[in-house]
Amino acid sequence: MNNNMEDAKDLKWKIIFLILKISKVMRWFQSCTKKFQMLTILILITFVMTGFYILMYRKLDDDMLRNNPFHVFEESSSDIGCTFPKVDPFSDVAMKFNRDFPKIVCKGKDWVVCNMSECYVTKEILDTVKDISCTYKDIIYVDDHTYVIADGVKLFNDEKYILNQTDYFKVSCFGYDKKGFNLLSRKWQGYKAGIRPMLTSTDISPDSLNVLILGFDSASYNGIVRKLPKSHKVLVEELDAVILNGYNIVGDGTPDALFPILSGKHEWQHPRARQTFSKDIHLDPDLFIFNTVKQNGYQTAYYEDMPWIGSFQYRYNGFKKAPADRYLRPFLMEETKSGSKWWHGKKGRYCIGDKPQYKVLMDLTLQFLNVQAKKFCFTFIADVCHDEFDLISTVDDDLVGLLRHLKTSNTLENTLFILMGDHGPRFSPMRNTYQGKMEERLPFMAIRLPERLKRERPNAIWTLRSNAKVLTTPFDIHTTILDAIGLKDYASDYAVPNTNILRGLNTVHSTRSCEDAGILPHWCTCTNSKWHDVDKKDPNYFTVANALCDYINNITLEKRSQCAERKLTSVEWVIKRDGQSSNTYGNSVYYQLVIIMSPGRAIYEATLQYHTGNDSLTVTDNDISRISAYGSEPACLDDRNPYLNKYCYCI
Repeated sequence: MNNNMEDAKDLKWKIIFLILKISKVMRWFQSCTKKFQMLTILILITFVMTGFYILMYRKLDDDMLRNNPFHVFEESSSDIGCTFPKVDPFSDVAMKFNRDFPKIVCKGKDWVVCNMSECYVTKEILDTVKDISCTYKDIIYVDDHTYVIADGVKLFNDEKYILNQTDYFKVSCFGYDKKGFNLLSRKWQGYKAGIRPMLTSTDISPDSLNVLILGFDSASYNGIVRKLPKSHKVLVEELDAVILNGYNIVGDGTPDALFPILSGKHEWQHPRARQTFSKDIHLDPDLFIFNTVKQNGYQTAYYEDMPWIGSFQYRYNGFKKAPADRYLRPFLMEETKSGSKWWHGKKGRYCIGDKPQYKVLMDLTLQFLNVQAKKFCFTFIADVCHDEFDLISTVDDDLVGLLRHLKTSNTLENTLFILMGDHGPRFSPMRNTYQGKMEERLPFMAIRLPERLKRERPNAIWTLRSNAKVLTTPFDIHTTILDAIGLKDYASDYAVPNTNILRGLNTVHSTRSCEDAGILPHWCTCTNSKWHDVDKKDPNYFTVANALCDYINNITLEKRSQCAERKLTSVEWVIKRDGQSSNTYGNSVYYQLVIIMSPGRAIYEATLQYHTGNDSLTVTDNDISRISAYGSEPACLDDRNPYLNKYCYCI
């Protein structure tokens, strides 16, 4: 009894002391300036609202995981191989996660511009600055991880620098303001790219067709419709492009989209150039479409940004020799200092001089189309859509301009044009929903056949429109490109056993299924595949979850001193597809599930194969999707272990 009275007395004095403290703080606050009071109140409101937003956002994220459908099943007739999911680009789910960003604006004024091979100081600078001297230093490719800076060439005023050895350089200029009486000096430095002259191996035939592929990272069909509405409208209504509604990825990330398109082969059919296997084996550029068309008289260009996480360099050792005649990698490695510009804040991150980086790539692409030769160009833009896809809206007006230029310049008379995405967003908050899952697997793919081809092969456009309604994959794009330019015999001979998946401009039968197209169950979006919910009481519910956990921890075991062993926090859902006998999948049951692991609340979606014959489970890295961003979790690892990034939580 006495103890209770003493506790109550202590509590009373603590409350009185707290009230006195608050009263003292309030009197001090009232004595402060109005400006300071308003600023403090604003900071407190911001802090409270941010905390509230984080809590609500986390709750929404959890609700999306638990309450959204994990699979949708639709009955279909026997002559329909794949029924596509119905996901509205502007659904409530999509719009909850939609964000609007201001257009990217780059500051300053570049002194030097390039028109094809001629580079010179602009008239605006010549009119305002005198006694100009500029030193040009070529950036010379050695291999994908090495380049050299050439000795400088000094030119004055309006003298032109002519590209010869390479397409790009760094330049620094100095001069005096014309209104400054030689007292006010001005200087500028930057990076520029153009088109050096090159000899072609054969004459240009009047029947020659060019190829232009423009790709955007993480661009699903729905994403393009939602965030690039003007471009989508021009593409469909003015260019009359055909959009492949059933275009389905065949694997995880950008490489599993680009290996098939650019080589007609899976990654495993190339040299074992993954960094996990060897640091000394490189990809063979002769196996890629750039070399195929070059051997047939084409000039080739491969323009891809964000080279520090390049499609063929992040998990792979890249190339020892340039895969294309014009290859932008060393230019951007030097300009970004191997990506350090990107990580040191957002100021200038998206700019090269006074232009957005995506516009630099677009403009360079259009310059390349002026080359007097047969042309093959692949341009891939990632900086405005890889980390934050909604930022891609900044591209819309400039992309409209590019599309209309292709039409008004008559480029489309003899050019096959493809606008594409590699996959949908993989780490966005919406990825935790059924719609996000489908959007990741259904990238944008639009094809615009050359006018000349449509006249010479009237059935080609009819076939393409027919194929737009059935299941297609990146392998089909490979053969379609080569078929369109008359090089179908050079297409990859890869095919799924007992089925031909490389169709080109031939009709794809409506009965084509994921099995027929070589799409594994983990990536298949067809809603006529029969998946069933697995009850928590089913013994396999936690068996497959634990098997997935063990696999993930085994991957990081070699780095256990750096990477924490993850623990299973929760199993969000498990579904399964009944066993069936087929040429591709065999007699198996497939389980698909989402789990959350700690530390770091890592969310994984995976598909495991259960072999009924020997009662065993199989899981591979290709069938595991990390659907929550890992951010700085693997920061302790060096660049030689990118395959561990989605699994490692640094201790």
